Amino acid sequence: MQTVAVIFFFLQIWIEACNFALFSLTVGMGFNLTMSKYNKFNNNCFRDAVCVCIVDMLATILVGFSFFSIIGHVAYQRGVTVEAFASSGFNLAFIVFPQVLTYLPLPQLWSTLTFIMLMTLEIDCQLPAVEVISSAFEDMFPSLRNHKRRWLLTALILLSSFPFAIIYHLQGGIYMLTLVDWYAYFPSTALFALSECIVMGWLYGTTRLQADVQLMWGKKIPKLFTMSIKFASPLLLVIIFGYSLYSYRPPKYEDYIYPAWATAVGWMISCASIIPLPALFIWTVWRTPGDTLTEKIRQSLRPNKQWSEHARDAAGNEVLCI
Repeated sequence: MQTVAVIFFFLQIWIEACNFALFSLTVGMGFNLTMSKYNKFNNNCFRDAVCVCIVDMLATILVGFSFFSIIGHVAYQRGVTVEAFASSGFNLAFIVFPQVLTYLPLPQLWSTLTFIMLMTLEIDCQLPAVEVISSAFEDMFPSLRNHKRRWLLTALILLSSFPFAIIYHLQGGIYMLTLVDWYAYFPSTALFALSECIVMGWLYGTTRLQADVQLMWGKKIPKLFTMSIKFASPLLLVIIFGYSLYSYRPPKYEDYIYPAWATAVGWMISCASIIPLPALFIWTVWRTPGDTLTEKIRQSLRPNKQWSEHARDAAGNEVLCI
């Protein structure tokens, strides 16, 4: 039994690591896909994908070492164990760590730099989210793609988000923020990433993907990556999705247990990002021409024929520009 417990413990660690990588790389959220539109058509997408993964991993390791080494140093000076600072989430970043900084030389300097870092980090994280929303509106209303009107669209998105941000600054804001953080990415992130792997690996197909990458980049991506898209990644995402459901616990903040109605609101927040996926699929199948439902589904799952035409036109334009 002890051996089984140890194996389960290490599996749990690796599942949590995969789950964190999924969140840290914003896979399944549309951020990377949206921001990639600013690349040139013949951009080396393979190099960018590898660099992003490596930089994200190294940044996470650096932050972890710097963060907890300071906590360990202060724990040693105070003669207490590291468990005395045991905390996570918002308390660790905004309560525990600022208290720890007061024990360092020039605490005012370190506190100022820390909160400037947190502020700039939040602005950097907010930029892709705003870009995803604005790109969606631009796709629906092409007239908004005018650069002279872009600032107006961005301002409207930010102003519409402002009332929701005010809620987090009220007396019970931390409880609302914890509830949203508890359910906003559960389990939609793993589900969306799994859907992307299925679509790209099996419906669109890695053969078409290789042809598209070769058209844009001039080379094919390694076979190992296509096998990962078809088999390894979906398997890991199914495990993460199942583990997320298995390890689900009702939300809580410190000693406060959320009531049943608050948990229901949390599930509504979670479903708000999941429901549009099947709803849009049903709407697409309904609008697809065909005599039977099976024919409509098959037709809707086929790649858009306009993609290859636009891709070759874009490739030709890039060549002419070069």
